[in-house]
Formats: sequence, structure tokens, C-alpha cells
Amino acid sequence: MEQTGQSQLNSIYEYWNKHTLGFQYVIDPSIQVGSPEFFDHIQPWMNPYKFPWIMERIEREAAILKGKHLLEIGCGMGYDSLEFLKRGVRVTATDLTPNAVELTRKHFQIKGVHAEDIRTANALDLPFVDNTFDAVWANGVLHATGDTEKAIQEARRVVKPGGRVIISHFYRKPSWMYLLNHLGRENIEFKEQDPPVNEFYTEQEILAMFKGYEIVEAVEDHYRALPIMRHGLKAGLYKYGFKPLYNLMPQKLAKKFAYKLSITAVKN
Repeated sequence: MEQTGQSQLNSIYEYWNKHTLGFQYVIDPSIQVGSPEFFDHIQPWMNPYKFPWIMERIEREAAILKGKHLLEIGCGMGYDSLEFLKRGVRVTATDLTPNAVELTRKHFQIKGVHAEDIRTANALDLPFVDNTFDAVWANGVLHATGDTEKAIQEARRVVKPGGRVIISHFYRKPSWMYLLNHLGRENIEFKEQDPPVNEFYTEQEILAMFKGYEIVEAVEDHYRALPIMRHGLKAGLYKYGFKPLYNLMPQKLAKKFAYKLSITAVKN
């Protein structure tokens, strides 16, 4: 039976408070969590570095938003916000869970950057008044909230008219990951357990959620199979079977099976 309402939110909170994104990439358990070595150790596997198109998107948006105020929804350990801060963007970094917020605070302190605020916040009920921010950034988050459309509209509520909302990585269907996940039952995030919510949508379903926006860009991302940290039989089949064969597919065809869709939109 699917969970709904507060029960589902509790499950989402408990999962992500335990499984802060990044922990799955720690291969040296002797490294102290929250230390400078810890953040350097996992950095190559985190979103803005693992996915080149994310860093390109940050570079583009930071050039537009320099000196302006950006809200990140679902900051995790703060890597995306860090890159915006380094480029002169004012940032308020939020996450559903206190563990992520505390790790982000440590991360920013180590890197010597200062955010406007770092705080817990629920993407479905943001603790900000209307028209507060110049832009909203969310990377791989809104489809895991339990109500993607509401999260998109919350982002619209708190951004100023004409403000930019950059939502990277909605999970697409059909896609190669949708097929692997539903036929192979392979977890997406952590080996032992996947999040209680990870919604897949068609492109038409995603675009329809952006009511009250002008869509500036809709891009198919992750149309090539990238390296993974997993081990075992399924990981071996992926690494040495699926990945090399799939990546031989012509780009035009591969994009039809892209794993993710990213949207940049402006509030009307």
C-alpha cells in the first residue's frame, strides 16, 4: 500500500536524514565525516562534478545571477550552492533534514564561503514569503518529495516575477534507467535501500506541471551510461555489458532514452 500525507513525509524525512546524498561514495571508512578530507574524498562523485552538464548549467546561471539571491532546495552537503557562492551569487541553502544542513554548514566553513542562510525547509511548504528570491535551484530533488507539482509551484511562489527556476534532473520515462529500475529492481541511490519516493514522468507530464511559467529550456540529460560505484553481479553486468553497448548508440537515438529531463523556466 502506498503511503500518503504525513506518513509519507515522515518516511522521506527519515530516509534522507540517514542517507544524506554522498555517504554512498565513501570508500575509506577511516575518514571522519565532516572533515576536509571527507568532502574532498566524495567530491568527484557529487552532482556538479560527476555530471559535466550540471557544472555548465551552474556557470551559465551564475553569470546571470551574480550579486542576486538564489534559493537552493535540497542542498544535500552543499556542493551546488558552494559553486554558486564561489561565483558571486548570494545563496540560501535549504534541505529537509538537519543532518544535511549541519554538513553543509561544516562544508562552507571549511571552504571559507558565507551563505545568506542555511536551514531546514520542506520543499512542499517553504518557510519564505512570496516573491523573495531572484532564482530557485533544485537538482535531483523535487521528484522525491511526494508531490512534484506542488514543489514546482512552491518554487514559483517564492521566486520574484521574472525570476528563474532551474530544476535539474526529473526522472524520465521511458528511459534506460526506468527500464533497469523496474525490470531489474536495482536501487538508484543506495545499495541496501532506495528512497520511499522516486517518481518517473513522461516529458509531457513534466512540462504540464509548469503552470504559470515560461519554459526557457527543456533538455534531455544523462543519455549516456556513466561509471558507478557499485560492486557485485548486477554492477558487473551494467559496467561490462549494458554500459559499453548502450553508449555505442547514436546520440540522437540515445536522447530518446535519456534518464533525466532538466527545465529552466521564468515566472510569469
